[in-house]
Amino acid sequence: MSEEKQEKGALGKVGDALHTVVDPIGQQFGNIGHSLADAMGNVLGPKIDVTGKIFLTGAMGVVSYRAAARLLESQIPPDHAVRLGARDPTKLEDFNEKGAEIVTFCWDREDTYESALKSVKTVFCITPYVKGWEEKFPLFLAACKKAGVQYFVKLSFYHARAPNDPFQAVPLVKLHAKCDNLLAKSGIPHTILSASHFMSNPMVFQGKTIMKDEKPAVFYGSSHEKGVNYVSPNDVAEVAVRVLFDPRPHLGKEYALTGPEAVSDQTVAKLLGQAFEKPVMYVDQPIKTFEESERFSGHPDWMVNDLVALETIKAEGIEDSKSFVSDDIKNICGHDAETFEAYLEDRSHMTPKEMGTPAA
Repeated sequence: MSEEKQEKGALGKVGDALHTVVDPIGQQFGNIGHSLADAMGNVLGPKIDVTGKIFLTGAMGVVSYRAAARLLESQIPPDHAVRLGARDPTKLEDFNEKGAEIVTFCWDREDTYESALKSVKTVFCITPYVKGWEEKFPLFLAACKKAGVQYFVKLSFYHARAPNDPFQAVPLVKLHAKCDNLLAKSGIPHTILSASHFMSNPMVFQGKTIMKDEKPAVFYGSSHEKGVNYVSPNDVAEVAVRVLFDPRPHLGKEYALTGPEAVSDQTVAKLLGQAFEKPVMYVDQPIKTFEESERFSGHPDWMVNDLVALETIKAEGIEDSKSFVSDDIKNICGHDAETFEAYLEDRSHMTPKEMGTPAA
């Protein structure tokens, strides 16, 4: 799912934590941070100019947060500045101290689009998970085209554009497909990153309970002990940065980003408990009970419809199949997809909300 509205706090230490990860990337690309003009301006040929600024939406979310930190640690030259958009720019002050431009950007305020996209040649777009987001995406895409954006990378959901796929029963997935198709027809050179469920989901929704409360943490679902494919946001962010750094091999392509294997939600609870040394319980419910409890909790109908559809697919065991696993992360990054254990082990990469700090 898309993510936005995190909080500052742990921002300051993410750069140092990611430094050792970014350096090898820079080495593999031949000091790419210092020669981004060559890497981005020349690899695409004379008809495409991507030597301008890189604009990232959703910078407080689990993927853009990590991608922004990686980009900034790459020592990008001033004419390739990283620009981050947020409803409240003060939440990104630590990124500003590391060299990012911070601008006001709100999906529900079209008047912020033009200024956010000024001098931007590359966009990494993560849509917000709010009602009606799919109505804003075409407007933002049109603004990108008007602004002269030359390369557009969008985060999507696994199987979004697969016709007759079971995931088409999920409203969120269908909306991503609609927007992905608009991007494909826009004429803007693009790449689509289609990710499975994020390993960060339990932390985002239960991070405060897991990290700070003394009482046992509990999360609910209806996957009925079937395996679920969770992908690490660390891997998704790395793929995004590599694609942004070297667009040419990825133009017009869509990548399926998955974890290395399916794990049950019961196993996820066990791993969380081991990592944080406290009781964490997964409660499996009949799908009708799950739906009723989600509605009772106050979640809007459109969100409950997404959650119920996703849990229904999980319970069918579709993600248990080895055919669900993609090698795209390994092919792009040169290493295997991160395991759930590895994601939990290194918490220095986590966003404030994953660490239990509520969004403002």
